[in-house]
Formats: sequence, structure tokens, C-alpha cells
Amino acid sequence: MPSNAETPWDDVVDVVVLGSGAAGLTGALTAAVTGASVAVFEKAATVGGTTAVSGGIAWIPAHSRAPGLTVDAALDYLRAQSFGAMDDALVTTFIRTGPEMIEFVEAHSGVRFEVAPGFPDYRPELPGGRPSGGRSLSPLPYDLTELGTWRDRITAFPADFSNVGFDAETRARLHADVDTGAGEVAVAGTALIAGLLKGVLDLGVTPQTGCRGIELITDATDATDAIVGVRIATGDASWRVRARRGVILAAGGFEWDPTLVEAFLRGPMRGAVSPPNNTGDALRMAMAHGADLANMGEAWWVPIVRIPGDTIEGRQRSRSVRLERTRPRSIIVNRAGRRFVNEACDYNSLAGAFHHLDPRGGYLNDPAWIIVDSAHLRRYGFLGVAPGDAAPDWFCGSADLAELADKTGIDPGGLADTVARWNDAVASGADPDFGRGTSAYDGYWGDDQATTQAGRTLGPIDTAPYYAVPLSVGAMGTKGGPRTDRDGRVLHVDGHPIPGLFAAGNAMAGVTGRAYGGAGGTIGPAMVFGYRAGTAAAGGRTTR
Repeated sequence: MPSNAETPWDDVVDVVVLGSGAAGLTGALTAAVTGASVAVFEKAATVGGTTAVSGGIAWIPAHSRAPGLTVDAALDYLRAQSFGAMDDALVTTFIRTGPEMIEFVEAHSGVRFEVAPGFPDYRPELPGGRPSGGRSLSPLPYDLTELGTWRDRITAFPADFSNVGFDAETRARLHADVDTGAGEVAVAGTALIAGLLKGVLDLGVTPQTGCRGIELITDATDATDAIVGVRIATGDASWRVRARRGVILAAGGFEWDPTLVEAFLRGPMRGAVSPPNNTGDALRMAMAHGADLANMGEAWWVPIVRIPGDTIEGRQRSRSVRLERTRPRSIIVNRAGRRFVNEACDYNSLAGAFHHLDPRGGYLNDPAWIIVDSAHLRRYGFLGVAPGDAAPDWFCGSADLAELADKTGIDPGGLADTVARWNDAVASGADPDFGRGTSAYDGYWGDDQATTQAGRTLGPIDTAPYYAVPLSVGAMGTKGGPRTDRDGRVLHVDGHPIPGLFAAGNAMAGVTGRAYGGAGGTIGPAMVFGYRAGTAAAGGRTTR
């Protein structure tokens, strides 16, 4: 059927929002409070998207709830790590609008934020960085009974034996003292989505799940090619929804679409750690109407493991790795048996090391292996195996390093030399090769019983048996998409805004470019531009 408004509409509202993560629900909340009628369509059977299974933290770098936060320091910090790839005007808008968005969301939803105590920025040693934290805001626990029948309709990963992944790690660190009882109290990303959902439900906006946006509709009589609606599909059926004021694309990125990943990302991306619904729907719809694109090579990168037999919706699941590579008695090596990165650095920064390309040897550090000894396993556990429990076969348990090299295919001489050098470095209390333990962030996820910053992450590998697990590079989501203006209006390739079309979250071009400020560096901008897009689509104005 033609993508224009010549045929009758099946439904009519002011604003259509595609997606129900933090970006989409913030946009819907804002538009509804501003007075617009709003329809939210979610592709999955549940609401919340990737946000729901995340730590739920929003990085808002210049709020007033922690001392010393300024716009200029935040700009200096992001510029220092973006390598000229960010849009300064949009980043300034993000920084300045953040506090206003937080106040709005708290005033009109069930979400309440607190400063995540002591959570350092991811690159705190850079100009403007915050070693002592303060920029990351965590949602307070939320009572799910407030949602009535919606309490069981928030996206969650399948229950399993493992504590591997961001959601479990962040819940454990930030909410260790929360008694969730029989599951009535939600924390982290679930709490954020629950609070936002309560806000939109109270305003009469009921998300429609299992509904996928497949086509943007233009008005054939309008020379501006304005977007006036969207075609929604459920199973084999579809219908047309008129959007009198605008359509907000907030349906996530494209990390689960192999064709788009191969076409756009700058290097290997071996697996997504998000729910398997982000397949580039918003990107394709925007491209079909001439949207300009930006930041397409980038993703929110993470190191991943793929546990044998671990699937989600029939597809191999990938798990992020943070605790195991940060705690003492662990290193990461490549096929040559060599270390190639500070294992304890922030997950996004690790991607550059995995993407190191040798014209003759290919990607030298992909795949890699995370190596630990039995003392690590006994004290900390490893990849879901509890401390002291038997290691599964896929850990490649070996009596010595030579056997470990034989089982994995790692160069035995390189591995032996690397472990010896590592143990000497640990004995000296410093890592001369990659500086592990010098940044405040390095020790945050390490051994909290250690008495020094370096001691939280440095430890010898000297106690047999030894273990190795393949490690590669994956993503929480992609960062590329339609370029937008400061109010989330999607820009055409010739530079003008496409009337009636907005984008937020991972469905828009990431405004910070390659930079990843700190915990919540995805959700903070997503909510800010969801807020601005919702306001603009509904015809309101922000103050920044």
C-alpha cells in the first residue's frame, strides 16, 4: 500500500511514540503532560526495552544534587574522549537540559532519583572527570503493586543460574541492602521503567504491545513530505495511525540485525547483550524518507562471553563481563598469549583494543581469552559459578599453563611469558604495561576488601588449576541513526527538519559521538532527548 495519507485512518492521535524504553516513555510522558493525545506502540510483548534490563542509571553531568558539577567541566570531559566526533551544540543542550528533565520526570511520574554514591565517571582521569562520582543518578526502588496488572508486563531476562551481566552486577552493587521480599519491590532498570510507566498510565496513555512500526506515512498533498502517521503491524495484520503533531522514533538501535551491523559498525560486534528486538526498524523507516545519518560506526561496546547452551528466544545469548576481568587474579590475552589492554577499564573503551586491525593478521585481539587461576575462582566465583564450586568443562581447567595453551590454542610461550611478567608487576604493585589500577574506576568493581586502589584489581596468577574462557566484543546497543536538531527533529540529508518526525535514544544519532561519560551514559541522553522531542512534538517549549 502507498505510504501516503490518501486512504482512511484507523486511529487518530496527536503524537505516536514507537518504543517503550526510557526514551519512548519519557517522550510519551512529556507529550501527554503538555496536553497531547498520545499512543505508544511497543514491538515486544512487554514494555521497557533495553532500559528495563539495564542498571537504570541516568548520567546527568551538571545537576545540582552533588557539589561541584558544572556545564563547562562536563563539556571538557566529553570532548577529551570524543576525538572530535560529538556535536558540541547538541551535547551542550543535553547537559543543560538534564536537570530540567529530571525535575519534570519526578514531578509527573513514579520515578525518584538519588545520586549513585561513589560511582566514578568511566574516564575520571581526563580533564573534567569525576573520580568521586556524583554525575550518575540511580532510580530509587519502586513498589510494583502500584502498577496493578502491568506489574508483570515489564521486559526481563529469563531467570537463570547466572549473575553475569550489567543488570545483576549493578543491582548487587547499588541495591545490596534492598529487601525485595516476594518480588514486590523493583530496582535498577525495572524501577525506572515502572515509575515512567505509572506516569503515562495515570495520564490515560496505555502502551500497546506486540505492535511494530513498519512504515512512516506522508501527506501526498503536502510538498514538504511531512510525516503524518505510521503503519503498525501485529502478526499478519496492519493498520494506519494518524499522528497530527508528530511521530517519535524511540524503538532502539540495530544491534540484532546482522546485515545492518555488517554494513555500518566500525569493527567486529560478535553479540548483543540487549533483548533481541532491536533490529533497526526505526533506522529503516527514517532512511526511507531521506534522513541524514550520523555516528553509524559506533556502538555502546562491551566485552562478552557466550555461555554454551545459553539462549534467548531461540538465539545464542551474549553476556557482558565486568566483575571477572576487574577482580584480582585475572588477565585477558590474545592468541599470541599477550595482554593488550587494561582489563579493568570501562567496557566501552575496551572496543578499541578488540578492533585493532593488522593488515596482514586481521583483528589481532579477537577472539581473546580471560585467564584466571583457582584462587580467583575459589574467592570470587567466575561467570555464574559460585565461589568454591566445581568449574564446568568449558572453563578449560588445566593443571598448568602449558596444558591451558594446548586446550585453547593460545601460543604457549607467549602465555608463559605474559603470566610471568604479570606476576612480577603485581609484586611491584603496579602495571607498567597498561596502567591497570591507576584509575579510580579500575577498582570500583574489584575486590572491595583490598586496602589499596591497585590491590582491588591486581593479583598474581599462580595457583593451579588455571582456567580460560573465550572473550570477544559485543554491544549493549548501537549509537548511530538519524541526525537530529536540539529538539529531536530528524534532519533530512539536505539539512532541513523532516516535518512531523522525531527521534530519541538509540534510534537517533548519539550526540556524544565516541564518548561514554559514565554509568547511565546511554539512558541520560535518551531521556533528555525523549523529553525534548515529546515537548516539541506536542507543541510545547523547554526552558533550555
